[in-house]
Amino acid sequence: MSTLAIELPLETYQRLQEQARRIGKPPESLIRELVEKALREERMEEGPGKSARDILEASGRARPLSEALRRRIIPGVTLEEVRSALSRAGGPSLSELVLEQRGPKS
Repeated sequence: MSTLAIELPLETYQRLQEQARRIGKPPESLIRELVEKALREERMEEGPGKSARDILEASGRARPLSEALRRRIIPGVTLEEVRSALSRAGGPSLSELVLEQRGPKS
């Protein structure tokens, strides 16, 4: 087993001692359990096989496409084909179009 030394503010350390005393465990055992639990929960949130999109959506950093946008998708057309067509057209890049669709940041 490895050892980790951490510095806690006095108030936090006192609260840790009080909680450990209430449940009848030494503070170091309680800390170990809390850290292990937090790491297990983090792993469960990410989940096996979750895509980056799933994780971003779960954290509120991305959202699913609206039905209006889904209807605009042409089946079988790749992102590279879209980029190529846009560059040949001489208009704004795909990134510029996306930023324009998103509107101003709030």
